[in-house]
Amino acid sequence: MSHQVTTIIKSDKAVANNDSRLSICLSANGFSFSIITSENEIVMFGETDFDFNLPMGEQSQAIKDFFTRLGITTFGFRKATLVVPTHYYVWIPEHLHDPIRDRQYLNLVSRPDLNMGVYHIAVPHLHSMMVFAAPATVVTSFKLAIPGIDVHCQHSVLANEMMLQKSAQHPVILMHVRDGVGDFEAFFNGQLLISTSYIAQNESELLYHAIELMKQLHLETPDMELSICGNVGREFYSMLQHYFPNVTLYTGRPFAYTNPQFHTLPTYKHVMLLS
Repeated sequence: MSHQVTTIIKSDKAVANNDSRLSICLSANGFSFSIITSENEIVMFGETDFDFNLPMGEQSQAIKDFFTRLGITTFGFRKATLVVPTHYYVWIPEHLHDPIRDRQYLNLVSRPDLNMGVYHIAVPHLHSMMVFAAPATVVTSFKLAIPGIDVHCQHSVLANEMMLQKSAQHPVILMHVRDGVGDFEAFFNGQLLISTSYIAQNESELLYHAIELMKQLHLETPDMELSICGNVGREFYSMLQHYFPNVTLYTGRPFAYTNPQFHTLPTYKHVMLLS
């Protein structure tokens, strides 16, 4: 089996692709997805294991088969987005960006394997392009299965307008926790100061990186906000409150729903789908 469904929540409303946004986020062992209408109502959420070692053709067919079994066709969405977490990324000002040089840009800051594909996505509110590397076979499989899907990395999603607007009032550090990694964005005065990711073997290392980032960027103000999301638990949240004046959970953009099961969805774990 190429996939095994672990969670599905859906409403009784039929999915109208031309009025809906499909968002997919990859993890080490599978992917999660959401379908949200243009009126910001979530109609489906799911998580599944997936075998990313399959050949490209089999992967692409398995993706289509997965959604078909849920009664979803994989084309004609108003918008479709794939988020691929990566260690290889760089911001380029949009007026300086030349797509032919994307791999050169990356090689200046890191050296992705040659078998990784290089992609870019425009982030208009930052007047920038995010250039990043991701597994080419996996990305191409999703592109074949879901025509017109846009490909993002975690930082092009986390560095969003909501955080920029909030930082006009006070400094904000956004920390997204995933297995063995902390992704950080820092904002102040309506600007993105830094996007970075750190390897972290435990929560103490994540705490260290958060504190160091705050000090390096001189954001130690009484109203500085540390907003956290991803794989975070209550104990870690309490630990952070001892070191930062204002700790909040970032849950992405609010959405409407009719199925009460959506109320139990831990939105702070799925901001890649909801931002």
